[in-house]
Amino acid sequence: MLVRPKMSGYRIAHRVCSPVVEIRRLGVEDIPECMKLITDRGWAWTPAQWELMLELGPGWGAFDSTGLLGTTLTTPYPEMQAISGVLVASWAGRRGIGTRLMSNILDIGPSVLYATAMGEPLYARLGFHSVGATTEYRGVLRGTAPGVTREATPADADALAALDREASGYTRPSLWERLLDPAAPYTVRVSESGAVVTRPNPTGLTIGPVIAPSAAAACDMITDVAVGAGQVRMDTDNADVGAFLLEQGFEKGVGGCRLMVRGADDVPGDRSRYFAPASHALG
Repeated sequence: MLVRPKMSGYRIAHRVCSPVVEIRRLGVEDIPECMKLITDRGWAWTPAQWELMLELGPGWGAFDSTGLLGTTLTTPYPEMQAISGVLVASWAGRRGIGTRLMSNILDIGPSVLYATAMGEPLYARLGFHSVGATTEYRGVLRGTAPGVTREATPADADALAALDREASGYTRPSLWERLLDPAAPYTVRVSESGAVVTRPNPTGLTIGPVIAPSAAAACDMITDVAVGAGQVRMDTDNADVGAFLLEQGFEKGVGGCRLMVRGADDVPGDRSRYFAPASHALG
């Protein structure tokens, strides 16, 4: 099970910018309001992603009489907490809401997040430092799948959680139980020494995490799930995997995301085997 921080570490409600704005914990009933922020900021999150994130850890929202102004999410692992979903509505900018939402959760312990170029200055001011970056690739992979993977089942959950712990450094068996749930919108495939997960997105398919013993093995696993899948997105920090995708006709995105940590020197795990994150939200 995920280790959840003691609730006493959170400030459940406090004034943010004015007497009529407060921070409170988000529930699934708030997802429609969260999706309004997603639309406003042009993100690609789905209601199912919000539901998953709120299942795996607490989320927090800044509210006033008009509704939801901003959000932040935390996914607590024993090693550190992953922070995501830091959104402030365009109509609520320059009111300090993002800073207060972040300050509400930073006294919990070591933290990790993926920062866009827009958010990086805020996180740097709050004590985060960069330890890496991912680049986005999008395209259609044609050819023949090499058949190096098989579909995983719930019986693989313990082995996958152990493999993930070695590569990502995070202890998160509940995540793998959720990914392997037959009712969930995820597909998990495994090889002798790796795993690859896919999920639908509004324009096609997203790949991640990818755990493999080498870049060549990772490319074979990616091919297994990407051939015939239509438009594919993958975020990676590995130059060899990136070169492979470009050779297949993928386009390289602009900007990417910066991996940043606070309260620790670096992220845990054997990152030489971690070729794509579970998501930018989950680390």
